[in-house]
Amino acid sequence: MKICHITTVHPRYDVRIFWKECLSVARAGNEVFLIVNDNEDDEVINGVKILSIKSPFKNRMSRILSRGAKRRICKKAKNLKADIYHFHDPELLGLGVKLKKSGFCVIYDSHEDVPRQILAKEWIPSFLRGILSGLFELYENRCARKYDAIIVPTPYIKERFQKVNNSVWEVCNFPSTEEIIYSGGNYSNNNPGCYVGDLSNTRGLRQIAEATYKVGLSLNLCGTFHSKGLKQEILGQFGNVKYLGFLGRADIAEVLCTSSMGFVTLLNTPNDAMSYPIKLFEYMAAGIPVIASNFPIYKDIVEGQNCGVCVDPLDINAICDAINKIRNDKEYADELRNNGHKTIIEKFNWENQAKKLIECYNSCR
Repeated sequence: MKICHITTVHPRYDVRIFWKECLSVARAGNEVFLIVNDNEDDEVINGVKILSIKSPFKNRMSRILSRGAKRRICKKAKNLKADIYHFHDPELLGLGVKLKKSGFCVIYDSHEDVPRQILAKEWIPSFLRGILSGLFELYENRCARKYDAIIVPTPYIKERFQKVNNSVWEVCNFPSTEEIIYSGGNYSNNNPGCYVGDLSNTRGLRQIAEATYKVGLSLNLCGTFHSKGLKQEILGQFGNVKYLGFLGRADIAEVLCTSSMGFVTLLNTPNDAMSYPIKLFEYMAAGIPVIASNFPIYKDIVEGQNCGVCVDPLDINAICDAINKIRNDKEYADELRNNGHKTIIEKFNWENQAKKLIECYNSCR
């Protein structure tokens, strides 16, 4: 099969799109193209042909409203005459409909529950979020009815799209067993704690920083700050926190393997409370205990596999108690981290999900 992935928002080496989906499909013997929007030259990596329209957006609004870039993407995509077009951005819902009207097979990969995500967007005035969320959901559902298949990363989003499309495939963003670097015998429950991912108000960073400061645990933060003033506030107030910046995959793996525990105590926003945060599974894969929010979807994994502790993300004392429980009992910490690592190797890994992705493609032929 000739398969064309399309994104205008994600970078060309996006973990889910390129490193997992594209490479897995190419390894299975398919011809794979990835159309992106950056200033880099076209290239071929491990059989994946990356093509850029070279029209990067100036800001968030140009990304949403730009017609020129979308026309160039549509033209480049149609010229490939692929068997399947697999696109990844809600901004491209209209493009998906155009490709479908032209007789092509189209798959929409919904990385997030966008209507719920809109409700927590800090850059959107609060009085508009509910209106925009409702309007977007109507539009997204109308488009989704027309596609050959929908790919989603969580059971909740799958349930939502099954109401409008009969071919919905849950392909979770789990770690690849080929890339796991395990802490193993080098683990120490006296190492710093860590948080990896987007750094914003809704990620519970203030609570993590305060709790770790209160119990005297060093905390490494890896990622990009998105909330105005949050970086200055946390680094200025809590001397135990060290900001490592945005790191590459190899550096993140090193941070995880030298951590005593990983935090995923996200706040209860409509999107986060029903999503699988990739950092949760990366912590498990590296073999470090997890401290997670007590949302049902998190508890099913963390408590179900006995790989960490779930707490109210707003309860500083509960977070402190979880930290001390792990830090003061090496045998308990080892039990949690070994359970997590074993679960990734046996169950929650990308190799199992790649099989479902290929099955989805075959169902569209």
